[in-house]
Amino acid sequence: MTLIDVYIHEVTKRISKEKRDKTSLELKSTIENMLPEDYSESDIKEVLKKLGNPVEVAANYQKTSRFIIGPEVFDTYIRTIKLVIPWAIIITIIVQMIESIVLYNGEGALLTAMIKTISITISHIISVIIYVLFWITIAFIVIERFGGKNIRIPLIKNHSEWTPDDLAKVKIITKEKTISLHDNIFSLIGIAIFSFVYFNANHLLGIYTSHNKGGLKFIMPIFNQNVLLSFAPIVLCCIVLSVALTLWKWRSGQWTLLIAVANALLQCTGVIVFILLAIHPDLIHSPAIPYIAAITDTTSAKILFAIDRILFVSIAIAIIANAFDIYSGFKKARI
Repeated sequence: MTLIDVYIHEVTKRISKEKRDKTSLELKSTIENMLPEDYSESDIKEVLKKLGNPVEVAANYQKTSRFIIGPEVFDTYIRTIKLVIPWAIIITIIVQMIESIVLYNGEGALLTAMIKTISITISHIISVIIYVLFWITIAFIVIERFGGKNIRIPLIKNHSEWTPDDLAKVKIITKEKTISLHDNIFSLIGIAIFSFVYFNANHLLGIYTSHNKGGLKFIMPIFNQNVLLSFAPIVLCCIVLSVALTLWKWRSGQWTLLIAVANALLQCTGVIVFILLAIHPDLIHSPAIPYIAAITDTTSAKILFAIDRILFVSIAIAIIANAFDIYSGFKKARI
């Protein structure tokens, strides 16, 4: 992309989608009219310098000329929010999990306690996001009103005065290649939930009945915890690699060929481990089969047959889903 294209991109990405095409054409026409007939790159830079910082130019294209957070500090404001919000969410989840583990007294089913913890955590996350947005906004309003345009925020690199040379540093990522922040956050949450459930399956995944106090009572597990723990080393390795891959995606912000290859290898390993688990003859907790047969008024053979079918379908779904994810990763990396 030329300097003009990058400059236009930096302006239009900051305005509403419905105005981007029109603004792009207007801005390109303005730049071309300001250039001499046989222009050079230095002429382009001179024109772009006259037009000014893309942040301020974008502000001029908005419908209103007054903002709660002015264009001079708006980029720093957004970068601060993007830095603080994810960490606030992660810390909230960790604190809530630790609090739930410490306060759990063993009464009632672990699943009930887990569902309660998840609902309370979601409520706390919403509250934390509102508080963080409110106080960051208030802080920037105060700083801007008192002339603090050159704000120094820890962990956020400050920008010097804008020049056209800054356009060479711009990394334009297409929407298809972008790895969004919320995808990475959901991945980390999913990994945490899977890890907790896997290593506590004998207390979570099982047969429940109604408790006389209105809650759930855990009767017995469905899966053989000894079999699950026999795969623990490789499962733990996959969990660590999944966290590392998610952090890599977070840092990169886009799909690359290396990330796609790493994702494919990890997905294949996960599917293989899942298949080995599913076909293990002792995966199901043996006392659970006659118990289920008794409460469903059928035979143990039919229950075993149904479980085999469920595991077969689960394997098929896992293979198809992971194949699609691998294909999608390579497709995005090649865009």
